[in-house]
Amino acid sequence: MATIALSGVFSTIDWDVMIDAELEAAAKPLNRLIQQRSAWEDRLSAVSDIQTRVGHLRDLVSRLRDSSTLRAVSINSSATSVATATASAGASEGFHEIVVDHLASAEREVHAGLTPTETWRQAVGVTAASDQYLAAELISDAGGEDHQFLFQFGDEDQVTVELSGYSETGITLEQLVNEINLTAGYTAASASLENGSYHLRLSAQSAGEGKALMVSDEDSVGALSSLTSFKQLADGDDGLSALVGAGQFVYTYNGTQRTIHTTAETTLRGLIGLINNDAANPGISASMLDYEVDADHRFHLVLSGDHTGSDYAINIDATTTLAAFGPGAAWTQTQTAGDSRIRVDGYPDGAWIERSGNSISGVIPGVSVTLQGTGTTTLNLARNTTQITDDLNNLVSIYNGLVQVIKANAGYNESTSVGGVLQGDSTVNSMLAQIRGLLTGSAAGFDSAAGETALASSIGLSIAKDGTMSLDSAALADALSQDYYGVLDLVGAVGKGSSSTDFVQFSDAGRAEAGVYEVQVDFDELGNVTGARIRCQGETEWRNAGVSGNTITGSSDAAENLLTLTAIADATQAGTAYTQTAEIRIRQGLAGALYDLADTLLDPTGGAFAARTEEYDRTIERLNDQIVIQQDRLADKEARLTAKYARLEATLAQLDSQRGAFEALMSSLDANNNDD
Repeated sequence: MATIALSGVFSTIDWDVMIDAELEAAAKPLNRLIQQRSAWEDRLSAVSDIQTRVGHLRDLVSRLRDSSTLRAVSINSSATSVATATASAGASEGFHEIVVDHLASAEREVHAGLTPTETWRQAVGVTAASDQYLAAELISDAGGEDHQFLFQFGDEDQVTVELSGYSETGITLEQLVNEINLTAGYTAASASLENGSYHLRLSAQSAGEGKALMVSDEDSVGALSSLTSFKQLADGDDGLSALVGAGQFVYTYNGTQRTIHTTAETTLRGLIGLINNDAANPGISASMLDYEVDADHRFHLVLSGDHTGSDYAINIDATTTLAAFGPGAAWTQTQTAGDSRIRVDGYPDGAWIERSGNSISGVIPGVSVTLQGTGTTTLNLARNTTQITDDLNNLVSIYNGLVQVIKANAGYNESTSVGGVLQGDSTVNSMLAQIRGLLTGSAAGFDSAAGETALASSIGLSIAKDGTMSLDSAALADALSQDYYGVLDLVGAVGKGSSSTDFVQFSDAGRAEAGVYEVQVDFDELGNVTGARIRCQGETEWRNAGVSGNTITGSSDAAENLLTLTAIADATQAGTAYTQTAEIRIRQGLAGALYDLADTLLDPTGGAFAARTEEYDRTIERLNDQIVIQQDRLADKEARLTAKYARLEATLAQLDSQRGAFEALMSSLDANNNDD
């Protein structure tokens, strides 16, 4: 333990060994505290493990505590090309005929089409089209015959633009465009605006392949004599590069109108991107169809609605200024926005059930039908017990895992004669006993005497002598075959009630505890309810219930919390005042009871685990404080011992030095005496 080497130089004594021996004896209280802390930490870990497993139990039974969700069916469609179906919990067995007259559809509009012409743009730009484009000296100095500009698109006629008239003044871009178009006889040139500058644009006269631009490099003025100074904008064989022109494309869908603005540079690809990437797009997808109708109509803009149903029509607005994409004959509706139409089991006769989509729920309870095509199919819903069997097997596994952990931590191992860290813990043992009691006793509110399935053992669940549970699959299968709904109720009945008489009818469980209640209802001579009382079976004291007309309500501060009953006068008792008695049963399945118990145990503020964890945390914290005190005490003791033995070693060294001086003095005296 000593941290300072004090091996004696003069004394030859190993002081560190002596310090360690004293510290080891002094550390016994600290070691006991550390051992105690370790034991409490083991308890805390064991409780946490058990708590986790109880949480797993709660998670499982949470899904099983409502019998209406345990009912399961498998579905077979006689014609999957017409419809398929899936069932959720609660669907009932049976056969259903589905007639599909029409599938829901999304609208699809196809444009008449366009075919792009070959288009090129000159690299040189000016601020305004009216600015000078070719100075006089450029035209005058240009080689070639008569200062001309010669170009040709494929097999079209060559265009020879005479520029000699501008050799003195120069020519603006606007003037050059006019000269080219006048000479060509069609709109071959235009001034296109790009990034703030105007450029010369040249287009072929007609669409189609083989229309590449050719510029004369011998006879044209220098600035227009090289094809490298031009950039190809649209290939006649590439529909996405087709220019759509400047303006606006306006459409309405799902009640939302959108306006897409284009420029002279916008291509078909660009328009498709503007539509699809519009952040406020209400549900339209744009694409291109390549189909040649004729030389002028090959590449078609296609608009498709993302939703099915008659409410989702696509309307091309009349305010569209793009001539090629205006409303009316320019578009063909290849698919109409329409609703699906079906008839189920012959209903409605002479009419149809209409929906906006092809996935239909709510027509058959618990069943979702997906329409695939028109025609008729029969859905066969057959009982499926696989899930309830799997769930009960999972319950067995989780319960047995909990039992094993509790036995390992709270039991006694006879072979090793060692008890678990939680041996004797009343909370853990009581908790297991409560869970076991719910699985071995009659479920609350069930009447086994009346033939109701009331015991877990009646569906194959049993607990052995070692505390583990098992499931007899054959017994469960037999119970499901004989009393399917009784098994589901035993597992997951919730809020279900019954009365022993028709004159006091069960209406609603409210928040009442499961069990058996005795009820008395007082009627006067006219059959009016004048009073009512409720008590739990086995109690001696009655509690007054609320009365409003014929409605009886249990007290909110008692077991029958908001239990609601309806009293009916007995006509045979007319003219006399009498008291009607009844036995009311409120059932709760095994899963609900287990859930309530587990939820109570796991309550983060008042649950048993929270209390145990808080107790253990406090104990460990207290031990940590004591350990720190003991560690500080040992550190002080070590420091004192180190200082003590250091001083002793120094004293011995000093004495050794004095001894040397004394021996030297004595030797000197002896020498003097001998000389005398």
